[in-house]
Amino acid sequence: MLHESIYLTERISARGIEHCLVLPLSAKERTQLRGKRSTLDGIDVILNLPRGGGRLIPGEVLKSENSQVFVSIEAAQEDVIRISSENRLQLLKAAYHLGNRHVEIELHDKELYLLNDVVMKKMLERQGFVIERFKRPFSPEIGAYE
Repeated sequence: MLHESIYLTERISARGIEHCLVLPLSAKERTQLRGKRSTLDGIDVILNLPRGGGRLIPGEVLKSENSQVFVSIEAAQEDVIRISSENRLQLLKAAYHLGNRHVEIELHDKELYLLNDVVMKKMLERQGFVIERFKRPFSPEIGAYE
């Protein structure tokens, strides 16, 4: 059965919303406020959100233009690598080199995550880091200009 795409046009508070479709988005997709996507149920939705509202945040709810459909944003599982170290100076050096190459990173106390990239992986291994691959949500630092 064919159905029309649902236009999502507004961000709302999740309070009081009982049923939501779930829309998994990668970190990059959460920065794009327009475009066609698919919910977990395979329903096509079209993001048509006002510009300037900032990236979409997991847990945020969007509503359709007719206010009959609600969609919850979820961070999609992504192929990431983890760099960890008890030595904070070493971890800081890794963050510096990654930032110098404009690589998005997710910062934690004793570890960094970045999208799996063969070139960055080799660079970090040459610096002595042990790299582990994971499938997990990725939430990189928001840039200073956002």
